[in-house]
Amino acid sequence: MLKVKSKYLILIQILSTFFILISCSTIQEKEKSVTLTDTEIYNRAVVFLENKNYKNALNEFEILLLNYPFSSLTSKSEITSAYSLYQDNQIQKAINKLNNFIEMNPNGEFTSYAYYLLAMCYYVQTSERGRDPSLSLKALYYFQIINSKYPNTKYSKDANLKITYLKNRLAENELSVGKFYLRKNVTASAIKRFQIILEKYQNTSVIPETLYRLSEALLKTGLKDEANKSIAILNYNFPNNEWTKLAKYLLEDDKVNISKQGFTRGVLNYIKTILD
Repeated sequence: MLKVKSKYLILIQILSTFFILISCSTIQEKEKSVTLTDTEIYNRAVVFLENKNYKNALNEFEILLLNYPFSSLTSKSEITSAYSLYQDNQIQKAINKLNNFIEMNPNGEFTSYAYYLLAMCYYVQTSERGRDPSLSLKALYYFQIINSKYPNTKYSKDANLKITYLKNRLAENELSVGKFYLRKNVTASAIKRFQIILEKYQNTSVIPETLYRLSEALLKTGLKDEANKSIAILNYNFPNNEWTKLAKYLLEDDKVNISKQGFTRGVLNYIKTILD
């Protein structure tokens, strides 16, 4: 029993020594880094970043920020540190760091890039179709800030392209929901979704189908005049579109339905007269 206990004690001592050695090595490495200038530490971090060694890059940026808080490289280190987190797929940490950076540097040299990187943090999470559209909305919000506040920066062109893409994605999502309601004959909810697209996502690729579906929903509700207005807009703006061609059949089907309803009412009235 004593031999077993002594073996455990020896193992514990070995492990303790091992951890002490690791701790000492880490401390020595940090002390070595601290003896370097802020520029040297920054350059070391950049080398790690270029080699995709993001964790070591982050460690170097942390050393710089802790030991040289008033360095001219502080802001650049903070934003590059956020980029390292982004590249290392630590998206939420990158978002937190970027929000703090923007709050502390509302008009700084790197603030436009901070907004762009923040938008990208949300954008990269929207790749899967059918996901919560809130991520697309957040990405759109920050890209639009770049578009409005920093239109002449190098990030503006890409922001505009992504705004177009995100608006199409969001419009497609609204259209899918509207079509679902239409299939379930919940026409009021379907109409609301289609109207949201026409108000918020003009010039997107789904507008022709949206006008067609809106006309379809309005006809089901009995709002024929409003349906005709929607089809007139479709005809005027998209004369050669496939949905415009289908809309003509939609009106013809509605006339047939009205004719059938009139014939049915006539037969019922005739039967009622005979029975009376």
